[in-house]
Amino acid sequence: MDISQIFQFKQDQEFSKLLLHDKQIDLTIAALELARDDQPDLQFEQVQLWIRQRACELSGKVALANDDATLIRYFVDCLAKQHGLAGNTVCYHQPEGSYLNHVIETKQGLPIALSLIYMAVGNELGIEIQGVAAPMQFLVRYESQSGPLFIDPYSRGTIYNEKECIIHLAELGDFSRDVLLRLLKPATHREIISRMLLNLKRIHEEREDFQRAWNVQRRLCALNPLSNAHRKDLAALSFKTKKLGLAADLLTGCLKSCPESEQLDIKLMLQKVHAELAQWN
Repeated sequence: MDISQIFQFKQDQEFSKLLLHDKQIDLTIAALELARDDQPDLQFEQVQLWIRQRACELSGKVALANDDATLIRYFVDCLAKQHGLAGNTVCYHQPEGSYLNHVIETKQGLPIALSLIYMAVGNELGIEIQGVAAPMQFLVRYESQSGPLFIDPYSRGTIYNEKECIIHLAELGDFSRDVLLRLLKPATHREIISRMLLNLKRIHEEREDFQRAWNVQRRLCALNPLSNAHRKDLAALSFKTKKLGLAADLLTGCLKSCPESEQLDIKLMLQKVHAELAQWN
């Protein structure tokens, strides 16, 4: 089997750009491409229309805003208060919480999916709102004249200045100020899509939906082609979904490049795959 074929995403233009390290990608479309794995007939236009409509609602107010704080307040009032976008703990256990079309329809989602909607509406308005891969919870960041402002879309658009955000995050976990300052920097497109994929993988495995987990893992492997850990995970999911030849090929490749400390584990996995293949033959 030509393993490289499973890492091709010809239908997914924006995800393919990510694989080529192109920085000019449409994150909204890239996120919808992930959702299309689970919804093959998904049409992107309705999501794009909803985003444009929110931008139109905001354009007049944003143009008249006297300062950055007022601009961000208008933004939050529109998305969180008027249209009700917020987080829900149930979404941590349902893949739909990561799919932008479902988030818009139900008004509930994971922090990163909600953040992508904030970013998309901002982009439509010409306002740069960036994602922040903060610990415990994804946020968005806006560079005001007096310093960065952070919005928590999951908590109905709570707004923090940098000092308040550090205090808030320090309460959620044992993080030093220096670590938090570093983690509050804008996330790259690859980091954002990888975090969405890791969320989806966790949810699918939690639900024992191994085929959907496999779909996600092949994307993670494509984004991290030198990672033995990701290839090993893809091999394990290939075994669970009866793609035994692929599992064997992936593990054989891992064995050639992995450190000696990991070889025994991979050999045992490979023996298990070969035993299963023998039964099929």
